[in-house]
Amino acid sequence: MVASVKKQSLIEIYLINFNYKDIMTIHLLPTLASIANIIDMINPRLNLHHVRTAFIASHLANLVGFSAAQRRKTILAALVHDVGGLNEKSRLEPLNYIDNEHNNHALIGSELLSRIPLFRPLNRIVRYHHTRWRNGLGHYIEGERVPEESHLLFFADRLDVLYCQHRTDHSAFLRNKLIDIVAAGTNILYKQEFIQAFRKLSADDRFWSVMASSDYRDYINAIPGVHNDTLSLHNLRDIAELVSFIIDQFSQQTPWHSAAVGHIAGYLATKIEMSATQTLKVEIGGLLHNISCLDHSPQSKRVNAAGNVLNTLYPIEGIDDISEWMAIQQCTAPLQLSQEILKPEAVLIAVSRRVVHALNGPKAEEKSLAQLIKNNPGDEIPPFMLALIAQYSSQIIQVYRATAGEIKALVNRIAQLAHSV
Repeated sequence: MVASVKKQSLIEIYLINFNYKDIMTIHLLPTLASIANIIDMINPRLNLHHVRTAFIASHLANLVGFSAAQRRKTILAALVHDVGGLNEKSRLEPLNYIDNEHNNHALIGSELLSRIPLFRPLNRIVRYHHTRWRNGLGHYIEGERVPEESHLLFFADRLDVLYCQHRTDHSAFLRNKLIDIVAAGTNILYKQEFIQAFRKLSADDRFWSVMASSDYRDYINAIPGVHNDTLSLHNLRDIAELVSFIIDQFSQQTPWHSAAVGHIAGYLATKIEMSATQTLKVEIGGLLHNISCLDHSPQSKRVNAAGNVLNTLYPIEGIDDISEWMAIQQCTAPLQLSQEILKPEAVLIAVSRRVVHALNGPKAEEKSLAQLIKNNPGDEIPPFMLALIAQYSSQIIQVYRATAGEIKALVNRIAQLAHSV
């Protein structure tokens, strides 16, 4: 690992201490579960919704005879099925048992997932995950076949909504109540075989034991068959791009703030000759640096919102260092980047935040960046980094403009989809 440093230039640090492993293993399921759990922090009513839905769907998929590939896609889609809910109202509306079948979050989620190669096989499942069965008519919508996985995901999603509404009931009473409610929707809302599968699943005490847990890891550990799937660091970067967009819909920053921080941090990392692995990690850290803004739990329970969120990321193998760099960004006191004992990656992310804040200002980008370089408020930015920013200022502005342009286009596309439903 890179040693902690004080009063050294970044280039000196890397020449002397650089010794990172470029080979790493990132497991898919716990990674998606951790991120889903963080996204669910925007409202206490959403707590653990994605991971519980994935847990329910995984067992139902087994019982109805889904193939291994179908089951895998159903589980992964369950972990991201409400990713298109880009405001609190859109996320909370589906918590009504009889939901709005045409809620635009499914369409928007499908659009977002289609932009990520890893998630493209899931986008149609998410697109139709609120489609009712209607005695088989729900098998097609406007001539397009609805995936079987969508119908099962809808059923699992509704079961979790019901569970949250009635979980204070005695367990035996709860089982019967849920069965009675969903059975009333046989063939209208759900396929009959799904309800039969739930009758069988509800007789398993182990299922209810997991459902009572408040630890998202218990749900993931109880999902067999997907744990050997791994992500590349490029896959994780793509996921971080998606999450950064969600972050900025709930933050008080511009819609492209986190993406710009990540892209500029990654660009600067290449200019001090970081390895490809570390460059990707720095970019991921920049993309996710403001993730704690998703924690909208009551103020009384938010003593350390940043710590709560970052602790959720720590279990993801291979990114504990990224979590550490992100944690440093949450410091409420101004960071004296030349003086503090900091990892160089954390310095890069912090400097990129300052650059983006300057570029987001009312002045033209060139003037804003020149003013930052000249004034360097509080002498926060190390001289070496100031020189680097000055040397590549035009390229940094190009990265910023390209990022802002891409996000603006995506925001416009989502606005079109929101009004098309």
